[in-house]
Amino acid sequence: MPFADTGHIGLHYEDAGSGDTPILLLHELGGSSESWAKVIPLLTPHRRVIAPDFRCAGRSEKPPSRFEMTDLADDIAQAFDLPRFDVIGAALGSLAGALLAIRHPHRVRRLMMCAVAPDMAGPTRDYLTERSGRVRTVGMRGVAEASLANAFPESHAAARAAYRGIYLANDPNAYAELSLALARLEMTPADWGRVAVPTLVAPGAHDFIWPPPLGRAVAALIPGAHCDVLPEAGHFPHLQSPDDLARMAIAFFNG
Repeated sequence: MPFADTGHIGLHYEDAGSGDTPILLLHELGGSSESWAKVIPLLTPHRRVIAPDFRCAGRSEKPPSRFEMTDLADDIAQAFDLPRFDVIGAALGSLAGALLAIRHPHRVRRLMMCAVAPDMAGPTRDYLTERSGRVRTVGMRGVAEASLANAFPESHAAARAAYRGIYLANDPNAYAELSLALARLEMTPADWGRVAVPTLVAPGAHDFIWPPPLGRAVAALIPGAHCDVLPEAGHFPHLQSPDDLARMAIAFFNG
């Protein structure tokens, strides 16, 4: 089991394929490196692929103290001694990827964000905060049905059923801390303007949580960014439309 220890945090990760410039796969809230199981074999014929578990997710360390989204980005930068890499982020992972590009601009070559919103203000922040409190009381099972229904449209009921085990395996307190870190994130137009790497925003056409207009809004804030909608996907394109995502990613990373 590959495991990187920065001295501050220990991260589990998957590592497959080969190549000089790896692709980092950054997972969603409630997921882990396992969320990329269908995407990894589609990318490894072309590139080395590294899929870490964020702190408080999967098999990574779950510290009890408060942290911020910037810590997730810094964890990744410190854990992997890579001079350059490409990034694909999904939802929470998209925002961590953007922060990586802002805070470590010389190490991110290209950035692809699947499911992203320009900020967490308003209903998103309220929802994340409320759910973080609820999950500490009722556990993951108590919030699973509503959370998964929002993320997986009925057209992806089979993918939802397959993902349920990953979601239920989360530690409720760790999941709550990740939720609060996301809720506290403040991203201004000026922050998005600091993303200075080639960027592709790839929302799912059927994303109920962060629909395509939000993805287009993010792309409009990043100099030179493009938005290309994945027609069959919902909030989690890597789980719902892995073949389309992989084809789009390979074309984008090949420039």
